[in-house]
Amino acid sequence: MEKKVTMQMIAQRAGVSVVTVSNVLSGKKGASDQVRNLIFALAEETGYRKSASKTQDGGQTYRFGVLIAERYVKEYPSFYMHIYKEIAQEAAKRDCITILDVIDETCERIADPVYLFPDAEIDGLLIIGEMASLFVDLVRENSKVPVVGVDFYDVDKEMDFIIADSFRGMQKATERLIECGHKDIVFLGTPRATNSIMDRYMGYCKAMLLNHIDHTSLICDRSVDEYGSVIDFDLPSQLPAAFVCNCERSTALLIEKLRERGVRIPEDVSIAAFDRFLDEYPDGLKVTTYEIDEKVLARISVNTLLKRIKGKGKSFGIRMVDGVIKEGNTVKRRGR
Repeated sequence: MEKKVTMQMIAQRAGVSVVTVSNVLSGKKGASDQVRNLIFALAEETGYRKSASKTQDGGQTYRFGVLIAERYVKEYPSFYMHIYKEIAQEAAKRDCITILDVIDETCERIADPVYLFPDAEIDGLLIIGEMASLFVDLVRENSKVPVVGVDFYDVDKEMDFIIADSFRGMQKATERLIECGHKDIVFLGTPRATNSIMDRYMGYCKAMLLNHIDHTSLICDRSVDEYGSVIDFDLPSQLPAAFVCNCERSTALLIEKLRERGVRIPEDVSIAAFDRFLDEYPDGLKVTTYEIDEKVLARISVNTLLKRIKGKGKSFGIRMVDGVIKEGNTVKRRGR
């Protein structure tokens, strides 16, 4: 049997990423003319165009529209762009094409119907990261295709959501600090900023209460406006024994602020966090985190959207992806 030609094969021969191949074949800009011509030539040479209407299981090839708020893309490094790349690679394995559209704040705030992907016909939509509730409603009403939310949820919306287990993950991260003898633990994050951060705060509270620690405390790290993505905060003059951070961007800034005050980690202050995304911290620090497998998150998201497109999905719901505690060197064991 003739071997199936995939976008991964074309990417390997062209020396580019699967995301680049996907964008070029779907008509998106971003690649140089030289790269575009090479990809089109390889696609024709390998017969990809001729066979692109069928997937590995004999079904149809689909186009996935992907929406990400501009504020998430501006972050560096961008966690959600990393998720997008994982989704594009997962889709490419099924010979499906992803088309990215970055939504700026003005577009997200509007209260009129929006027309997305005017230059491409799409079969389904993935929204990565929490966006304005009204905007999501308008997208669902006007797109007329299945929509799946990734790494956020809204219990009032009849759609699928694929999320990390924020509640249990933060409970485990907090319990790791408690197991090491810490009781004076501050939650770093703004619960009302997103549903995910709220769940993480609730997980922190549960861990504290179950261990008979009645005093909970938090430091907000951003505004509660749904468009606010700038992380900043002030540290108290009297520092706690430990911090548990809602995300690694907050963790990175916390470490920077503590170092400016001459505070040693973990000798003076211990730190645990939700999720591990950043590869490098100063002084060889490796943060103890509750880590989510982004590849699993991407695979479930793509599978869910494909089922909806094919009409095989059951009732709408929230699918949670579990993680594991990854030990670092930012938590010091203390006597109880």
